[in-house]
Amino acid sequence: MKTALLIIGFAGLASAAEIEVTPVGQYVTVKGDENKYREYTWSNDGWTEGGDATLHQGLGKDATLDFTGHGMINDEDYRLELDITKKDVGYIRAGWTQYRHYYDGTGGFFRPFSTPAFTLNGDQYLDVGNIFVEVGLTLPKLPKITLGYERQYRDGDKSLLEWGSVTEGGDTRKIFPSSKDIDEHTDIFKIGIEQDIKNVHIADQFRYERYDSDTKTLDLNAGSAIVIREQYDHDAYYNTFQMDSHLKEHIYWSLGYLYTTLDGNAGLSVVTAPPLGPFDQNWATRAIDVGIDSHVVNANVMFGPYKGLTISAGVQIEKTESDGFSDALLSTSSTTTNLINTSNDKTSVEEMLGLRYTRIPHTTLYAEGRLAEQQIDLDEHDVTFRQQTDADIFQQDYRVGFNTSPFRRVTLSGRLRYTLDKNDYNDNVDTTPGYPGFITMQDFATKEATGKLTVRPCSRFSASLEFQKVATDIKTGTSAIPLLVPKGQRYSGQYDANIYSVSATVIPISRLYLTGLFSLQDTHTLSEIATYKGNVYTAIGTAGFALDNKSDITVEYSYSCSDNFRGTSATALPLGIDYHRHGLIAGISRKFTKHVEARLRYGWYEYVESSTGGLNNYRAQLASASCTVRF
Repeated sequence: MKTALLIIGFAGLASAAEIEVTPVGQYVTVKGDENKYREYTWSNDGWTEGGDATLHQGLGKDATLDFTGHGMINDEDYRLELDITKKDVGYIRAGWTQYRHYYDGTGGFFRPFSTPAFTLNGDQYLDVGNIFVEVGLTLPKLPKITLGYERQYRDGDKSLLEWGSVTEGGDTRKIFPSSKDIDEHTDIFKIGIEQDIKNVHIADQFRYERYDSDTKTLDLNAGSAIVIREQYDHDAYYNTFQMDSHLKEHIYWSLGYLYTTLDGNAGLSVVTAPPLGPFDQNWATRAIDVGIDSHVVNANVMFGPYKGLTISAGVQIEKTESDGFSDALLSTSSTTTNLINTSNDKTSVEEMLGLRYTRIPHTTLYAEGRLAEQQIDLDEHDVTFRQQTDADIFQQDYRVGFNTSPFRRVTLSGRLRYTLDKNDYNDNVDTTPGYPGFITMQDFATKEATGKLTVRPCSRFSASLEFQKVATDIKTGTSAIPLLVPKGQRYSGQYDANIYSVSATVIPISRLYLTGLFSLQDTHTLSEIATYKGNVYTAIGTAGFALDNKSDITVEYSYSCSDNFRGTSATALPLGIDYHRHGLIAGISRKFTKHVEARLRYGWYEYVESSTGGLNNYRAQLASASCTVRF
């Protein structure tokens, strides 16, 4: 009797629920570099199955249950979320997300060698995940209280761009791939309280963080290796207090205070194959301690709008002190330790002022300025070395812009921006002059202009044109190092980029739509070491056609390429890359009933990288089928 009642009750619950289930089956075949395909698409080749599911269920009066699930087994892509909410009482939320980030384990490419490129054995990927649960209490006229726990993690093996040496015929090039094994996780406990007292909103958020990581880097060379083992953990406490209120209809203000304290410990060992080591063989640290204390206060106010004018202003002050200590063994054959101490004090003040004006018909004008001043005192020393550096940093950021629609079918916007980052360094003590102590100043000045025009001459056609120009000048000052670096100031680098993009949407008939986007990024970088110039082209097109009221066809095509390769094999590794990448996806969907819909998809992908002799080329095909059922 009890079993029958349970079945009847569950049937009644299910009948009141809104359920949607979409099973998916997919197969991908790759000819060529499978790892490069995985890295670019963040998905695996071969067969995979999974799908999506959602549930919305009423739980009595003013209570709901929502569930969302997603999973693709071979791709290791999962997401589960649950939300139970009771109005004017509280909620429970929980979830788990995990995805896999793939890496290509191929190193550098140097055509003159008999083996121009090397590849790591096995697959390189990181599983990135997050688990959380949060409970909230939202009783009327009482403070809102939240409690939460979260775990973030990364686990796996990734390839690096720090390559080892390969020597052939007396010539050495850094092309041998290296990898890093990562096992890290962060446990976070949170508690928050919010309350409105008359027209003032007050909130306090406390967060405790426990971080732990264990990594191993394998820096390979042809025939030898350097193994770097790093372990680190810290306990950190964060507390944020904030207040905000509309003092009057046209006056809004907010205050905030953040306190942070962190205590960390680390260990490091480097095992080398002689004679590659930085010292005689190996070195290690028996203890690394890190401590940070930080206070940040900010205040903001907004006036308006008064006759279309809105004024906003803010200030933020930060004081951070950090200390570090390590006890290093520079050789396995010695018991003598090297004590290294570091302290870093930072004081900064940031101000902001913004204006917004809307009284001009169909037009908005705005301007904003930000200033930041920082003073950093750094002290590093051991038994043989000491460096004391004072840094003064002054940052400026100014921008003005507008948005206007002078005609009903025309929209125009533009923006000018100028940023200046001035860094002055004063080495009070430097017992071993060299990098980076010989740098006395460095300025970064950036000018940026952006404009966008959108036209809609009729309901079936719209187009937009956008242009952005960015120019950055880098100026560096140095003290003299005999035979290496002259004293003085010079322009040490320059970066210029012109970015053009055009997009359009066309609906020639009611059942057909066409959209397209084309962009060109023209960049040029000049430095004292090397000059870079190249273009990147991108094109995207989409078409959709309704066969009838129940069937639709969609086609998507994407293309990108660059011509940045510069052959410098005679003196160094070649720079840049020449590639072409195509992607085509076609699909058809059919609604059999209002509760059942099926989809078929076919994808074709091609990647050609001529600058590496076709080593990374691939061609892939995808076929998938899915069916959505609603209850």
